[in-house]
Amino acid sequence: MSGLLVDSMKEVNVLAGYLRPEERVLALTGAQGEGFGVVACTSQRLLFLFVGIVRKQVLEVDWHQAQAAIYNRSTRFLAVYTTRPTKRAVPAMAVRVSNAAEAASAAPRLDVM
Repeated sequence: MSGLLVDSMKEVNVLAGYLRPEERVLALTGAQGEGFGVVACTSQRLLFLFVGIVRKQVLEVDWHQAQAAIYNRSTRFLAVYTTRPTKRAVPAMAVRVSNAAEAASAAPRLDVM
């Protein structure tokens, strides 16, 4: 497990409560938003979950709303846009992901369009 995912075991344990009926988790990695949490790539959406003592952060983008997902290798930020990504566009979701996510993204995959 990546270091960030180990730091986020609380979020991994409560993730099931944030899933929709018939939603399956396809991939999971540690990430940082307002705190250390997890990014779950599910069959229906991309979900970031951070549960702290005082506050929580839940960011989600359904796959049918996502126009682009851009990963910046130098900053390790994953930005998901619901509009066409331009210099002025604000991402619907932006989190810093761990190095393990970058390694996993290099694995062969099937892109469904």
